[in-house]
Amino acid sequence: MAEDSQSLYNAETLAEISSLSLRAITLVEGLLSGQHRSPHKGSSVEFAEYKAYSPGDDIRHIDWKVVGKTDKYHVKQFEQATNLKCTILLDTSGSMGYQSPLKKQDASPKAEYVRTLVAAFSYLLLKQFDAVGLLTFNRSIATHIPPRSKPSHFQHILHALGNCRFEGETHVSEVVGDIIERLPGRGMLVMISDLLVRDDDVLKTLNLIRSRGLEVLLFHVLHPDEIELPFDGDIVFESLEDDPPVGLNPEDVRDQYKATVQDFISHFQTNCPSLGIDYQFLNTATPLEQALRYYLLRRNSLLKL
Repeated sequence: MAEDSQSLYNAETLAEISSLSLRAITLVEGLLSGQHRSPHKGSSVEFAEYKAYSPGDDIRHIDWKVVGKTDKYHVKQFEQATNLKCTILLDTSGSMGYQSPLKKQDASPKAEYVRTLVAAFSYLLLKQFDAVGLLTFNRSIATHIPPRSKPSHFQHILHALGNCRFEGETHVSEVVGDIIERLPGRGMLVMISDLLVRDDDVLKTLNLIRSRGLEVLLFHVLHPDEIELPFDGDIVFESLEDDPPVGLNPEDVRDQYKATVQDFISHFQTNCPSLGIDYQFLNTATPLEQALRYYLLRRNSLLKL
C-alpha cells in the first residue's frame, strides 16, 4: 500500500515532487505553445448526489448542514462534472525501475521517464478542464486516486508519484479485475507499462475495458538496454522481480534476443489497432517532449479522419 502520509513531507520527496512538477509543466507548456486553448469548460451546477469526503475533494462542496447532523463529512457531486474522466494505470513493478549500469548511456531511467509522463499527461488533462486520476500497481493496487478536475488535484498526483516504489511483479488482469467496476462507464484509461508480464493476456484484459465503453491508450515503455542488450563479457543478470539469476555472455544470444524483443513490440503494434486500443511505443532514449509531441500530432490527425 502507499506509504504513511507523513513521508509525503520529507525533504527528499518534496525535492522530487518539485523537480517532477517543473519538468511536467515545462514539457506541457512547450507542447501547447502556439496552439489554441481547449474549448472545454468547467463543471455544471446540477446537483446529483452526496459522497463521503476523501482527500482531493473540493472543500467548497462540503455540505456543512449534513456535517452538523451526522458529524460526517460529505461533498456534493454534480452531473456532467467534466468533459472527460481519465484514469492512469502506472505499472510500478520492479522492472519499471530499471537503471542502466553503463556509464555512456543517454537514456533516462525508466522510473524518471514514466513519472514525468504521468505528471505531464495529468497536467495536460487538467489544463483542458478534464478529470484525471492515478492508480499505481504491481501484483495488486498500491495507490488509487480517483479522477478529479480541479487544478490543485495535480499536487495529489505528484505526491503519489513521489512516493511510489518500483518493486514486485506485474499482474494486469488481477488489478483490472479489482478496479473495473469502479472505472467510469464512459471515459479514458491510460496504461503505462513495459508489459513484461508472465501469464497475463494484456490485450484480452484491455479489450475487456474497451467493451465497457472506455477509450484505452497504451504506452509501452522500454529502456534501450532492454531492446539492444548492449553488454559485453560473461555477466550474471539479476532479476528486478522474482526470477532467478542468469549467467551468460550477451554476445551469444544478442541477435536472437533483439529479434524476440522486436516481435514482442510488433505483437502490440499489430493487434492493438484492431481492438480499438491506441498503442504507442516509447524508448526512454527518445526525449519525452519529442515522443509526446509526435504522439499528440498523430492522435489529433487520426481524430480528424
